[in-house]
Amino acid sequence: MPKYLNFVKGVVDSDDLPLNVSREQLQQLKMLKVMSKKLIRKTLDMIRELVQEDDSDSEEESDSEEEEKEEKEDEEDADKEKEDKGDEEEEDEDEDKVTYMKFWKSFGKSIKLGVIEDTSNRMKLAKLLRFHSTNDPKKLTSLDDYISRMKDDQDTILYLPGDSKDAILKSPILEPYTSKGYEVLIMDDPVDEYTTQHLTEYEKRKVKSIAKMDVTILNTKDKTEKKKNQKMRSFYLKTLNWCKRHVKEKFGAEQCLMSQKELKAPLFVFTSEYGYSAQMEKIQKAQAFSNNDKTPGYMLAKKTVELNPGHPIIKKIREDIKENTEKDEP
Repeated sequence: MPKYLNFVKGVVDSDDLPLNVSREQLQQLKMLKVMSKKLIRKTLDMIRELVQEDDSDSEEESDSEEEEKEEKEDEEDADKEKEDKGDEEEEDEDEDKVTYMKFWKSFGKSIKLGVIEDTSNRMKLAKLLRFHSTNDPKKLTSLDDYISRMKDDQDTILYLPGDSKDAILKSPILEPYTSKGYEVLIMDDPVDEYTTQHLTEYEKRKVKSIAKMDVTILNTKDKTEKKKNQKMRSFYLKTLNWCKRHVKEKFGAEQCLMSQKELKAPLFVFTSEYGYSAQMEKIQKAQAFSNNDKTPGYMLAKKTVELNPGHPIIKKIREDIKENTEKDEP
């Protein structure tokens, strides 16, 4: 069994293995490779059955909501002693029943590691992944459910990595997307960043972080809006030049741009499409044996600052820069 299925224990009975057993012979046996593939397939089928059972239970619950309300009204008139006994029996049954959510809490990281390691079963394992999302932060959702709720003009599965669920939900980067009805997956587990590096596409849809520059869903496609943005760039040209000088020295940012997104914050810091994200860079630095001096430069998070031209702070900075330049001019 592969490493990510190390929680599976069992005995395999086979008549095809030779009696003269040595480690060298067993490593080269084709029969062992066939057995391994079948065992992995069988294990994934068993896990998928848990998912199907959970889905069927949730459908039955939604269909019988009205019936349950009527039954509850009738049960209120029944004896309290009978109700207490029945509740105790139901609780015992629920504790004994194995659901996929219980399995995910215990072995979810193993499934994520499987997406990273097992290329042949990657899509099967991706269907088993569960994440919190902005649609309902309290419940876990699958990628298939996320796709079913996607907007018509959306061709990308959006996610945002971070240290914790609360910190991600407070992030100002989320606001422009949630205000326009785009759902974003919340990835608060350090393993999630490694998983998405290998799962770059799912069901013919790209999987991208909204903290990176290559997500262009919110960018305006209207020609009149593009002309407005070009005029805005020329209007804020001195501000952009000032930003490039100071931001590059202090924060190591590569460039300053005027944002095309409808932002409420004065500015955002994004990372480039290639290389580490800001969260991944933080994870790498936190590792015990990491050596930041030997980290290749092309892998470091290359930051870009986007200014919000409609924010009062940016407008005030522009006015101050204009006054200072006019004083310096002879």
